[in-house]
Amino acid sequence: MEKAHTIWLFTNRNCMIFDKERNQIDEYQKAIGCHEIDKDLAYQATLEAEIFEISQWYGWSHTITRKEMQYLLGLRTREMDLMEAPNG
Repeated sequence: MEKAHTIWLFTNRNCMIFDKERNQIDEYQKAIGCHEIDKDLAYQATLEAEIFEISQWYGWSHTITRKEMQYLLGLRTREMDLMEAPNG
């Protein structure tokens, strides 16, 4: 599978995930849907990607951070946050 480069998350929680050549990566896109999510594949995609966008289909878009994308997808845990805390 190609490595994720850009993740577009839409307000209905569907997504489009592209590699560096702007080809869609179906395996990752199938992992993030409006009704269910494959957390392992979704997390892997967020670790690989460099660009993260949240968007309304045919509307606005806004660049966000990797961590924000992980929060929106429900991938972050308390343990992750504590390990990354300045005194953690």
